[in-house]
Amino acid sequence: MQTIQDNNSQGPLVSAKHTEIRAGIEAALQGLPAALVPILLFQGVFGSLGLGAGFWAALVTATAAAAVSLLMRGQVAMLFGSRGASLSVYVALVVHLVQAQPASNGLSALTAVQLSTAMGAASLLYLGASGLIVLVALARVGNVFRMIPAPVNSGIANGTALGFCWLAIKHVMSGSSAALLTALVMVTCFLVRPPALLKKLPSVVIALICGIAIALVLEPHVTPLAGAATPGTRWVSLQLWQSLPQTELVRLLITGLPGALTLALVLILETFTTAGMMQTRFGVRIEPDHELMILGASNAVSAVLGGTPIAMQPVRSMANWVAGGRTRWSSVSALVFTGILLLFAGDWLIVLPAGMVAGLLLIQACLQADRVFLANMKDILLKRQWLVDGRLDIGFWIAFSMALVAFFGSLVWACSIGIALSSLVVLRRVSTNLTARWAYIDQVHSRRVRSASEAANLQRMAKRVAALRLTGHLFFGNSTRLTQLVDELHADARCVVLDVARVTDVDPSGSAAIVWIIKALQDRSITVFLTGLALTRSTELHLVLQNFSGTQTAVDMDRGLEACEEMVLQNATVLAMPLMRTPLQGNVLVHDLSPEEIALVLELGEHREVPKGQPLFKRDAQADGIWLLEEGMVSILANDSTVSARLSTFGPGQFVGEMGFIDGKTRSATAMADSTVAAFLLSRQAIETLVRDQPATAIKITRNIARELSYRVRSTSALVAEEANDEPSGWHNSTLGAPNQS
Repeated sequence: MQTIQDNNSQGPLVSAKHTEIRAGIEAALQGLPAALVPILLFQGVFGSLGLGAGFWAALVTATAAAAVSLLMRGQVAMLFGSRGASLSVYVALVVHLVQAQPASNGLSALTAVQLSTAMGAASLLYLGASGLIVLVALARVGNVFRMIPAPVNSGIANGTALGFCWLAIKHVMSGSSAALLTALVMVTCFLVRPPALLKKLPSVVIALICGIAIALVLEPHVTPLAGAATPGTRWVSLQLWQSLPQTELVRLLITGLPGALTLALVLILETFTTAGMMQTRFGVRIEPDHELMILGASNAVSAVLGGTPIAMQPVRSMANWVAGGRTRWSSVSALVFTGILLLFAGDWLIVLPAGMVAGLLLIQACLQADRVFLANMKDILLKRQWLVDGRLDIGFWIAFSMALVAFFGSLVWACSIGIALSSLVVLRRVSTNLTARWAYIDQVHSRRVRSASEAANLQRMAKRVAALRLTGHLFFGNSTRLTQLVDELHADARCVVLDVARVTDVDPSGSAAIVWIIKALQDRSITVFLTGLALTRSTELHLVLQNFSGTQTAVDMDRGLEACEEMVLQNATVLAMPLMRTPLQGNVLVHDLSPEEIALVLELGEHREVPKGQPLFKRDAQADGIWLLEEGMVSILANDSTVSARLSTFGPGQFVGEMGFIDGKTRSATAMADSTVAAFLLSRQAIETLVRDQPATAIKITRNIARELSYRVRSTSALVAEEANDEPSGWHNSTLGAPNQS
């Protein structure tokens, strides 16, 4: 009996393992075009001389290099494989080294010795690029490279896709009409949604099957070369290094140095692009420096053994995740299946018909191209409008320029131009708003509703409260600017809010600059409120500031501004009168109602009093009606916690809770009494009675609700637009709050 239980308990484990293996095979099939790209590129660029090198490189990259990530325990959701951009940079580097040899007459007269010399020097430079990636990981600056703008990635990808398309065209032109037909059918099968019977097969497998079928019919003379793949082992880099000419080696390495640096950058970009895509779509996160260490080690192994660049592969990673791959079993099965396929089909792969080679190159181009970029280009062509809302889409045109340079020149030039243009754009933006600027309470203020006299006092003493919102990455590049902000603070400032909620990362220079700012402000007897400390994504900054002495803290910038405003009002020379009691007849809900109609409404409702700190209603509770405020303040909170984000505040003369009346759903927020609240509850039953017995009165109330909601939505839209442009919000009406979320 015990044995039966043990077997049953292993059932789910066996089933899960089968799922992992199937996921790995699915990933291997989806990533097959990328695995074959080394063979296709080497054959397309170097002709028959490159067949052996291409096959050996594909085999090493897909097996030995990919196995390093498993041994170093990288993120299991991220599968490594050949990538078009980095491989294109590497092939371009080999071509450059071929042409740099003294006896070279170009690729048209390429000899085996020249190719071996170029491959050996390129693998040494490739090893150096891998070491550079390892140094980046050891320096723990991986997050800096995640800041490289998206247009650079897009430009590299599109330039590579154009290169694949051109190689495909060359293969079709060198073949026959059968080659063109084969390529077109393969691409169509890959792009068009398959019939229901074939939905379980990956699109790339369907395309390969169709290509093989057409090739067998139209080109039956193609046969495998017995043992054709076996001589590829002579392309092991260790053997190539021994035959390198010592007199020319240093010159070749110096010549290829820019290409090696570009290769390291492209590998890092490809890896972080895949990681960002997996995080956006599936919530998979990586530790950047650890993954960079794995990236460098994997490529170092590939360089030593004669492989080509390897990085996180998006198609394989997505296919693996969607198919259920969650452990290393799927990674192992993908690696093994790809290796077996290359070994057993190697003799066929290096003699593929021109049509199949062109089809695979076009499929890889489809996978490589940036779809967002293509969609933008389609809109531009259809609308014939190269400006977006009257503004130049800088990112699109940077990517477009990089793609053209990569195609007509080289990826090395394209990367240099793209990064230079992006840097200029970034510098132009941060030159006017590097980290932040001081904002005062005539520009930005808390959501606390103020009386007319309080608002007037705060306006009169606006420069006494300043706010500084730090955003993004704080590092040595902007730490100097941070220290300059203290000198820019207005001399009248007595209370400062320093918000760090939007800080994503800091280095020691950034942390030191923030600490210096706080101490400098304290030396000027300025009260400092630290806000958003629990919300920042930087653990380093949190550790530095959480126990910092002499500062006060608040949950968010809104609460910090409120505390500073209270300090200013307490020291005001003119007494600030709080919001007074507003009779129900003055509530905006009963605006335009006759005295008789108001009296009727008052008969249907009931008076309530809510002590300070108690809720009028809670989030997710059933809506009980609309609350008309007579006296006291009410804050709308995101949840029941008193430290949760405050969405808005309301005072006498306003109403809350109308959304439950409109949609009939539960409360979407909590209304908390900030002081003792006197209110009038108009229940849902009372409103229904009005609708039945006094429809004209009910219509007036509904119109007042609509008018108030419209005002609140417009106010919020203005605030959102201002925050999106990083501009401080203006001073709003002192008796009307932000939109009610309840």
